[in-house]
Amino acid sequence: MKITNWLACSLAVMALATRSQGQPVANTVIIPRFLDTPTNTSLVLSNVSGELRVLDAEGLVLETNFVFLPRIKLADLSPVELRALLETENGHAALTTFRSLYGTNGQGTLLEKQLQQIWRQGKSLAEKIQTRLDILKGLREYNTTVALLPGSMAAAGQYEIHAVAVNDWLASGGPYLTWGHRAAIASDGRWGRHEEWERLERANDRAMAANSQAIGAEQQVAAYLAQCATLSARLASHGIAVPAAPPFSFIPPLTLKAEVDEERMFN
Repeated sequence: MKITNWLACSLAVMALATRSQGQPVANTVIIPRFLDTPTNTSLVLSNVSGELRVLDAEGLVLETNFVFLPRIKLADLSPVELRALLETENGHAALTTFRSLYGTNGQGTLLEKQLQQIWRQGKSLAEKIQTRLDILKGLREYNTTVALLPGSMAAAGQYEIHAVAVNDWLASGGPYLTWGHRAAIASDGRWGRHEEWERLERANDRAMAANSQAIGAEQQVAAYLAQCATLSARLASHGIAVPAAPPFSFIPPLTLKAEVDEERMFN
């Protein structure tokens, strides 16, 4: 309604100006690229209302009377309610901004264009919103995983070096555990009470702990690599390409306001 009124007033002013000047009416109307960012925090639905606190791929969360209501799925909202969602501050921000600690907005130009195209190809507003939220969730998880991977790989390398050193020390007998001492410990029960036996047990315990740490660290690296591959496949299903294997690159900050404001303005 507010856009219709604005257009009607603009056309009336142009017609009056043209009539007074005796010129033909211009057929081009300049429309602002962006609407004002919503500042409203309240969302009124058919059966409940409240302050919109969360909007993500799993749905939305409203707060009413200082209580967070159960999560509401986007599929349960009508087209009118979905449009009302676009007019809330948190809803608009969730769909138009991707924050990242890596890179600059300028580096995300290509990805922004891809996301704009995907939005405009959506068959319904519900599909557009859900797809956008799914993609942004995947991009956030991707950045997190890529950020954790180098530290995990470094730790795995250090644990591996430590495990090799401990195992080599044990295999060589260490500075005190000669093979002769071990043979004596194994053949003479009286040696079981000797400090050499305790030293051998401690060495075995250290080796087992070092091997366990190294294996755990390697498994963590493998898990991060698998997560990157999984996220890459999930994003590819939406038409977004990110590396599935090293070398990885971070997703930079993104601004995606134009297509959402077009939805607010024209539909």
